[in-house]
Amino acid sequence: MLAFLTGDLFNLFVFFEVLLIASCCLMLHGGGKARLRAGTIYVVLNLVGSALFLIAVGLLYGVAGTLNLADLGRAMGALDSAGTGLARIGAVLLLVVFGLKAALVPLHLWLPEGYGEAAPVAALFAIMTKVGAYRILRVFTAVFGPLAGELSWLAQPWLLPAALATLWLGMLGVLASRALGELVAFLLIASVGTLLTAFALFSCPRSWPASTTSLTAPS
Repeated sequence: MLAFLTGDLFNLFVFFEVLLIASCCLMLHGGGKARLRAGTIYVVLNLVGSALFLIAVGLLYGVAGTLNLADLGRAMGALDSAGTGLARIGAVLLLVVFGLKAALVPLHLWLPEGYGEAAPVAALFAIMTKVGAYRILRVFTAVFGPLAGELSWLAQPWLLPAALATLWLGMLGVLASRALGELVAFLLIASVGTLLTAFALFSCPRSWPASTTSLTAPS
């Protein structure tokens, strides 16, 4: 719950790690060669994602001096060219990390096998993907939204195509599934694609702030 409510980027990293510890224990519980293999892939990829997350947090703090999401959103529009370049790298890293957590295509490859082998507790894992999807919405509207200058709506060119590909792949996987675990995994991928498609359509184009400010108020 705290991963959804926090307004600080570093606190979000901490809560992600708490969720990761719990999910890793559940993934590996029960033993078996197939489950151990799936759990190892899950742990390694999430540790890589955590390292990239920490690098992104450091880059954004270095250029903005804060990790509060509201303050970051105001600071992005006032950066110089060097700071904008570093912030862009941090934003791309965050998009990769959140996409990995949410199982966004092409970062979804860990999920079908992992959730398929951990089908009895797959419902508990589903929260991880939803946190990743929600964080894409929160960070890329609050921090890289209309006040971010050159970085406004940074994720928009990639998010909608990736979300539609995720939805399409999830539905194709559902049709091709031969076991309940696979079916659950691909339904989860399809649900993430549906959410992120809605989020991508909600995002406003770069011209939105200028066009709205040009409207005259009714007399």
